[in-house]
Amino acid sequence: MRFADPEALLLLLCLPLLWALRARFWRVSRGVPLPGVAAMAVNGYRLAGVRTIVLELCRGLVVVGLVVALARPQSEGLWVNESQQGVDIVLALDISGSMRAEDFQPINRLVAAREVIGGFISNNPDNRLALVAFAGRSVTVVPLTRDHAMLRQALARIDFTTVRQDGTAIGDAIGNGLYRLKESNPKGRVIVLFTDGENNSGYLEPLKAAAMARVKGVRVHTIAVGQPGGAPIPVLDADGRKTWLKDGEGRLILPQINEETLQRIASLTGGQYFRATDTQGLRRVYAAIEKLEKTPFEVRRQRVFEDRYAPLVVGVLVMFLLLQFLQLRGWRLLVALPGRLSR
Repeated sequence: MRFADPEALLLLLCLPLLWALRARFWRVSRGVPLPGVAAMAVNGYRLAGVRTIVLELCRGLVVVGLVVALARPQSEGLWVNESQQGVDIVLALDISGSMRAEDFQPINRLVAAREVIGGFISNNPDNRLALVAFAGRSVTVVPLTRDHAMLRQALARIDFTTVRQDGTAIGDAIGNGLYRLKESNPKGRVIVLFTDGENNSGYLEPLKAAAMARVKGVRVHTIAVGQPGGAPIPVLDADGRKTWLKDGEGRLILPQINEETLQRIASLTGGQYFRATDTQGLRRVYAAIEKLEKTPFEVRRQRVFEDRYAPLVVGVLVMFLLLQFLQLRGWRLLVALPGRLSR
């Protein structure tokens, strides 16, 4: 037996004070002292004295019972083994300007990524997920959570203004993911890196970040997205008309992906490298990652305590009803009962 809130038992120390205050109130309001045990013994245990003893005893039991119930007595219960299947996954999403490319017709790369990642979130109810966005720097949109409804809402709000610095900081994105996984289960930690460009910004080199991930036992799956050879990036001109991003010589800018670096990141950390050129291919990539990441969490054995205050509350209620009965006409009925039975 144990008490969930043992500090409540300190209220029992107040009972003598309450008794003293009650006795003083009795003397002041009635003009006579509250009958005590000694006085009742001298008077031969008169019925009035016995009634007082019984009523005070009932009141005391009611108060003590309520205090003990507040302390929440519990039995030791049973040992329960808990095992949950899942991993902690950081979804690192590239939101640089090149993600505006519309080779994922009829939508651009960012919109396609949000749709597919939303499905990935729905298909992983047992996993804790975090969302990191990166362009010229990396920011945490949502830390690790199982509140997937909130995560999907945050994902839907991501746009090209979430990170107000253009570029592609792949190394910083991995470093941010490692920070979010620092207190996770070491047997199931994963970063899924989604990018369509080459590292050209940030403070941390991608391969150095991958080496850090390897030391920490974090797998990094890399996803290169976009058509081979790149795709033009739509922009609006001064008149609000859609055109394509060009360099100083008027040539289309077609950002390229450094697939070799992404492959080395995946290989170095024990992850896998994927290439997606359209929305269906992207869905197949995330489906493959779902199959890869099914690592069970460690089994935890813990004792489950069971509350046992309900019978005590019932007993207090019965005692309270008995007290009300005796305070009204019940005492007279009990006194007159022997005489009636002898007739």
